Amino acid sequence: MEFATLHSILTVILFVGFVSFVIWAYSKKRKADFDEAANLVFDDEPESNNQKQKRESEHE
Repeated sequence: MEFATLHSILTVILFVGFVSFVIWAYSKKRKADFDEAANLVFDDEPESNNQKQKRESEHE
């Protein structure tokens, strides 16, 4: 096999992999997982006083 043939095969394999990755990333089945991951940054924010009082009143 010549170098050009191997290069062409590698290009096609990488292109198919890229298209597969894009389809996976934008599939509706994964949307909930990605939305959850996007909101993880907000999980460690301090609670406001209203939220603390509401949570404490629910436990009593």
